Amino acid sequence: MTRALLSTFPDLLVGGLPVRLRRSQRRTISLKVTPEGLTVYAPRRTAVGQLRQLVETKRGWAEGHLQTYRQRDQGPWVLAGDMALPYLGTPLTLKVVPGLKKTLRQGDELHLPEGPLAAHAERWYRAQAPGVFQPLVEQYAAQLGRGRPLKAVRVTNASRRWGSCSADGVVRLHWRLLLAPPDVLAYVAAHEAAHLAELNHSPRYWAEVERLFPDHPAARQWLKAHGAALMRSWA
Repeated sequence: MTRALLSTFPDLLVGGLPVRLRRSQRRTISLKVTPEGLTVYAPRRTAVGQLRQLVETKRGWAEGHLQTYRQRDQGPWVLAGDMALPYLGTPLTLKVVPGLKKTLRQGDELHLPEGPLAAHAERWYRAQAPGVFQPLVEQYAAQLGRGRPLKAVRVTNASRRWGSCSADGVVRLHWRLLLAPPDVLAYVAAHEAAHLAELNHSPRYWAEVERLFPDHPAARQWLKAHGAALMRSWA
């Protein structure tokens, strides 16, 4: 096996870190983001200019992942009584109720049993997710009007993805989207529903997203700016 050659791009930084280049006898180009920065995996003879151009087109994507890593390095978000958590755009104040057996919403308050507040709160959010996600994705799938049928809507706890759509028509959305503004949740639902027609990110796909959710650039920008904070673990 031929050893890969590792170097860096001169004067090219992403997220303030040098971009590494690893060349080998592979036939395709791929990018990988780790806390240490962006690495480009490329065939030995691919022109540097072509690779630099690819990095620029993926800069936003890579910097978003690096920001996520940095946010997670801040440690978990410690929940406590009288603090507020967002729920579909409404702040819910956490109230610890001695003797309570199950987490309940009371107006703009979330009443939790004594014990591990993070576990109680997460359990409540995840229980709400199916009833919120299902009709939203169904709505966009119906508006789509073409493509594979929607098979199911499921809740995910993936570490790095807000949602996904499989080839067999299963759409998954992250429960933490309930912490985001309603229009951001709606955008992700539309984004994944559009994959029922186009299982790619081609211009035809983005045309479907535009049709389903015209204000998608603003929602994408919000996720880029605030998504990492939403993904911080609770304790």
